Amino acid sequence: MRRRRGSRGARSAAAAALAALIGVSTATAAGASVAPRAHRAAKGSAPTAKITVWFVSTPGPVNNSMTALANQFDKAHPGDQVTVDFIANTPFKQKILLAMGANKPPAIFFSWGGGILDQYIKAGDVVSLGNPGWAGHFLPSSLGAVTYKGQLYGVPAGGTQPVFFYYSKPLFSKYKMSFPKTWPQLLSTVAAFKKDGLSSPIALGNLSGWEGLTYLEYLTDRIGGPSVFDAVIANKPRAWGNPAIVKALTDIQQLVKAGAFQPGYDSVDFGSETDALMYTGRAAMTLMGDWDISSLLGEDANFVKSGQLGQAPFPAVPGGKGNPADLAGNTTTYLAIASHISAAQKSVAEQFLEDSFTTPQFAKTEVAAGEVPVLKGSGALLGKTSLAHYLVPIYDAVVKAPSFQYSWDQALGSQRAQPMLTNLSKVFELTETPQQFVSALESSSTGA
Repeated sequence: MRRRRGSRGARSAAAAALAALIGVSTATAAGASVAPRAHRAAKGSAPTAKITVWFVSTPGPVNNSMTALANQFDKAHPGDQVTVDFIANTPFKQKILLAMGANKPPAIFFSWGGGILDQYIKAGDVVSLGNPGWAGHFLPSSLGAVTYKGQLYGVPAGGTQPVFFYYSKPLFSKYKMSFPKTWPQLLSTVAAFKKDGLSSPIALGNLSGWEGLTYLEYLTDRIGGPSVFDAVIANKPRAWGNPAIVKALTDIQQLVKAGAFQPGYDSVDFGSETDALMYTGRAAMTLMGDWDISSLLGEDANFVKSGQLGQAPFPAVPGGKGNPADLAGNTTTYLAIASHISAAQKSVAEQFLEDSFTTPQFAKTEVAAGEVPVLKGSGALLGKTSLAHYLVPIYDAVVKAPSFQYSWDQALGSQRAQPMLTNLSKVFELTETPQQFVSALESSSTGA
């Protein structure tokens, strides 16, 4: 949810647009006018092709639904074939970069939108979808991160993704603790778990750096408010040296020094290993996007469906300028079409995106997979699932959020994000001080 300028910070427009979920019926979404594509309109005259989709996901319900969508499309379009390749987060970023550089991309590729997609668009690597009628199926706020100069370049293919703390209710109950509401309480909770013999109060996989970034995003917001990162996005002089960022980095190192994370946290990625720490009782909590619900469903469905998994907002920081209701994360995730493919493949790719991701049926599969859709008319679905106690609070939190800050690494784009992630990892490893982080980032930002 990052537009060209001010809304890069993804402000309250998200909340206002998501509120439309309540007032728009599924029938409205299903009946909205969709202009047919001329090149696919005449049955039997449309070109056929085989296409590949690169999709970032972990094993679980989302993978199953994506595979089913491809199979359904193949049956409905004889001669076409859609193959979905599921790729882990970290290797995908390098793989798509190399594929684009070699002009050998998949027909459809996964994207978080924002700065990184902008780079591909400016390089001529992404097909413009124009202003299709079917875009009206989506909440307007969900399209900002894939809109460039008034043209649409991606289709939402996931639910909205704010970041929350997820925790083990059985462990908190065992130690007679409730989830902390303030940062000092979080530190005290970590200390209490450590004292009682739990070696890993918080599960963290920080090999790629984006996982730890969620702490910096939230702490900076809670301490200094959303304007702090707005200044970074605008590349204002000395923006990285804002006292709120320095204090956030200091607080992160305080958490590390308290032994909050499991040994080796900087050598593993988010995924089955960190999830397992939670559902096996070896860690009490983890800070992660709401996609962790789907991930955990794939690992231990009973842990989720039985209500053993807790969900809580990031704690408030006493005396901070940020609103405790502010959120950080991604509006949603997207699929885009690569330019360097044949005309027939582009035609099939566009039809696959339109047929598969704009319908109420897709919204139902998202809800079943533990996601909150950005398709209009989805609100009524949230309360009709066994996951309602997770999905409805997510929805409510997004609706009420004064600010929904887009993930920093996606908002900045790869050239500005990589130095941030590299140096933040050093902060987590206690090999770089907050002041050294600021100096490194101020230096890398010069002339950006």
